[in-house]
Amino acid sequence: MLLLTTLLICFLVANAQDKVVLKNGDTISVKITKNDEKTIEFHYPGETLINVKNKREIKQIVYESGRIEKIKQEIEVPKINDSKDWEKVIETYLESDVEGLTRIEQIKATSGWGGSLGSSLGYKDAIKKLKKKAAKLGAGVILIHGQPNQSASSRGGGVQVIATAYK
Repeated sequence: MLLLTTLLICFLVANAQDKVVLKNGDTISVKITKNDEKTIEFHYPGETLINVKNKREIKQIVYESGRIEKIKQEIEVPKINDSKDWEKVIETYLESDVEGLTRIEQIKATSGWGGSLGSSLGYKDAIKKLKKKAAKLGAGVILIHGQPNQSASSRGGGVQVIATAYK
């Protein structure tokens, strides 16, 4: 009887599951074997292969014991319900801010404002248009790529900005 009880406890401990909630909203059930400052190591139930995930991809960890570890986020991704939520969309210029998020698609916006006096207004207008496009896609974050098309804007041709939408 003692042997059976010991085997049952070992089985339950070996199959205990932690829940990892990712930034993109997905939850994975795993057994965490190592947790350090930047990564976690884990394996899926019934597997022995050790997987590694960067904590930048993780929102929180719910341990099998019930304890919750919230992972500090550089940016908090807003929930976008429809295109009316465009003002909630966050713009970033750092690729590290979107690690672990789900890429939706690349988007572009052009403003008619340009020239030496209007390029600043043009840039702001293009960003506003990008946020509206991202909200239509359900994306809460846009990663701005490179510099706006400054040669066209200096000749009065408007400003074009390219970004990638993420949720």
